[in-house]
Amino acid sequence: MVKIILKILLPLLILAIGGGGFAFLVATKPVEKPVPAQERSWNVAVLPVELKSRAPQLNLFGTLTPSRDVELRALVAGEVIKVSDKLKEGALFEEGEVLIEIDPFDYEAALAEKKASALEARSRLTELQATERSDRASLARDKEILALDIRNVERSEKLAKKGNISDKALDDAKSALSRQRQQVEQRTAQLEIQRARIGQQRAVLERLEVGIKRAERDLTNTLLVAPFSGYVSQIEAELGKRIDARDKVARLVDASELEVQFHLSNMQYGTLRATKDGIIGRKIEVHWKTGEKTHIFKGTIARLGSEITADTGGIEIFAVLEQGEAISDVRAGAFVDVVLFGDTYLDTLEVPEHALFDGNIVYVVKDGRLEPRRVQVAYNNGTSLLVTGEIRNGDKMVVTRFAEIGPGIKVEVR
Repeated sequence: MVKIILKILLPLLILAIGGGGFAFLVATKPVEKPVPAQERSWNVAVLPVELKSRAPQLNLFGTLTPSRDVELRALVAGEVIKVSDKLKEGALFEEGEVLIEIDPFDYEAALAEKKASALEARSRLTELQATERSDRASLARDKEILALDIRNVERSEKLAKKGNISDKALDDAKSALSRQRQQVEQRTAQLEIQRARIGQQRAVLERLEVGIKRAERDLTNTLLVAPFSGYVSQIEAELGKRIDARDKVARLVDASELEVQFHLSNMQYGTLRATKDGIIGRKIEVHWKTGEKTHIFKGTIARLGSEITADTGGIEIFAVLEQGEAISDVRAGAFVDVVLFGDTYLDTLEVPEHALFDGNIVYVVKDGRLEPRRVQVAYNNGTSLLVTGEIRNGDKMVVTRFAEIGPGIKVEVR
């Protein structure tokens, strides 16, 4: 009986104890007090606003190129009998200096032959002119005789009508007149022929004189001279070597004037082209670094490339460097830094492109919070902007970009 009672009461006791323990735990559990939400603050970098006149600069890369670069070639054929002692790689030749001399014997002989032919033709022309003068004088005399014969026939006809002369005398007068007319016609034709021969001879003489000029030029061209001052390279002429006309002798690079060639992107080209000063005539600086030293040269944009570059959409620019003592130390092919100066903009601030939001909004920090300001972009060089508008000196402009940025956002300046 006792066992039955224990079997019934023991489970009930265990349940009671468990229920009491649960109730105790629920009654004594800790109560968490709610923590009030805190406003997030963003760390930002700022740029102090300082409005002033600014001339934007484009920092580009370029290559120095000669304004003139020619291949000197032999103008006549022959054996090289003299080579300048200076004709060595990199040597400087002044304008008019002789590089090589070609054997002039054949050209001197050709010139002498043409001069002799011209002298002969000139003598023949003198002979023809003398004959023409003689024929002209003879024609004048024949015309005088013809006039006398005409008057004689007229008198004979009057006398014949009166019966004072015979018919035979009249016929003889008419025959003499006919012969004299024929003589005048023949003399006139001979004179015209003589004049034509003189014209032909003058043409022959002119051709020979042209040949003399050509022979004189060929003789002059046996001396190959520098057409301008420059440095020589790629030398191929040697003493004793026979060369033909148009054979390459050397390459001459202009030493007096250098150009720098650089590239403007489509945006840079369009921006500069839209300015009041345009592109042509704009000033540049060229920085050439040699070891620890940087040489600075000034220049002016002279011309644009002939076509748009297909891979970049931009265009090649060519600027001429100003003359100076140091310019002679520079060589074509050098890689240089190019600084291109833009127009001057008044009361502007230079900011990075990422500091601009929605095209015309920047943010300034005021009392620890962001305040939007409207601005206008005066200049865009592709990496930075010159802006003006609702900004004032002393403002702190935010240059940090984050997704949650907006008016009233709490920030801390780093």
